[in-house]
Amino acid sequence: MSITITEEKITTRQELESQIEYIEQSKRDHSYSPAVVKIYDLAMSYVEDAETHVRNGGRAIWATGIWDAPLMYALDIVPISFTELGRLGSSDAMMLAEDYFQFPKETCSMVSALLGEWYLRLNHPVKDIVVFNVACEPMNIGWDLIAAEGYNVYRIESVNRPRDNDPERLAEQVRFLTEELADLAIRLTGKPLDPARLQYEIERVNRIISKTRQIIELRKDNPLYIKSLATMFLLMGAGHYFGKPEEFEATLDLLIDELKVADYVPSARGKVVQLAWVGGRGQEFGVYKTVDDCGGAITAWSTPNSWTHEWPEAENPLEAMAKQILGTTGGAVIGSPVHRLKRIEALIEEYGAKGILFYSYVGCSFAGVHQEVQRDHFHKLGIPSIGLEGSFQVGPPSGQLLTRVRAFIEMLS
Repeated sequence: MSITITEEKITTRQELESQIEYIEQSKRDHSYSPAVVKIYDLAMSYVEDAETHVRNGGRAIWATGIWDAPLMYALDIVPISFTELGRLGSSDAMMLAEDYFQFPKETCSMVSALLGEWYLRLNHPVKDIVVFNVACEPMNIGWDLIAAEGYNVYRIESVNRPRDNDPERLAEQVRFLTEELADLAIRLTGKPLDPARLQYEIERVNRIISKTRQIIELRKDNPLYIKSLATMFLLMGAGHYFGKPEEFEATLDLLIDELKVADYVPSARGKVVQLAWVGGRGQEFGVYKTVDDCGGAITAWSTPNSWTHEWPEAENPLEAMAKQILGTTGGAVIGSPVHRLKRIEALIEEYGAKGILFYSYVGCSFAGVHQEVQRDHFHKLGIPSIGLEGSFQVGPPSGQLLTRVRAFIEMLS
């Protein structure tokens, strides 16, 4: 397989106005990779196929698609990740949030976009939402508002791990969350969870995490074979499989086989500046494209769903799920951002990142505090970083945001 860089016109920000357009452009850029194209196809059909599944008598539910997917699959429910609302949504969502729900403009764009989109989808078949109350207070208010519009909101009382968490207290938190998850299964289906089904799904997610990590390892030596946006979708899929577990895992196998024999994809700028991405999985896809166009490559990823650690062993599978959510073995973490620092340090060292892109959504004070703690830590270590605030709703990124990304990569070049 021969891959060459041609003198083609680079698509400008003005010509790419929606997330879907960025995906279609990226699919064309990855035409040499059947596996990457398949990942995009799975992503693009995700919500529509889940809704068709419901119309045909199955069940789907809006969920984080990060920690809860194995439990949903064990209950024969297809989880649809909230993030899809930002990608597939309408620009009317924010106006609805302000005019109908009376949200001030300063409200977190994620909260506004989610509620606006769900209101616009009142005639769609998926009316169930599973949420963790630990998210943030504006979001907790939002759950009440959307429930009043006819959605069924299943809330999980979870806990935030503080900075100092003694073993006895942590064990109590694991026990509490395990009970909450067991109760959720009964509320969703009317009967207790079959532990064997969840154990099967945990074994599946651990297998997929292992294969995802193998892909990221192979990508080290050929970072632009899977460009930044495509890698983000790969990591998202590792959390929920885009509703099709078997197809997604088969696609991972195909991608591993491709990477083992792939020709090196050079940067149009002649060299590659390796970067770390820390925070939310940005919805403004132009940021990822700008990174690639400027000769950057995001190789170290610290995002909400962990691809670096398999789910832990435990006395029962629900306890394993609780431990994973609380990050007891270094995986996904709810609580103090201090818990993530060593994990981010390890990623930066392992993947040779020269700088960090910290990403959060506009108006999210919760993520803003985390970002400041983390940026201060890495500043003291002498690792350059830049803080980016993006929007959750559809639309192109601002020119100012892209200019800052370009300047940061040029500084590191």
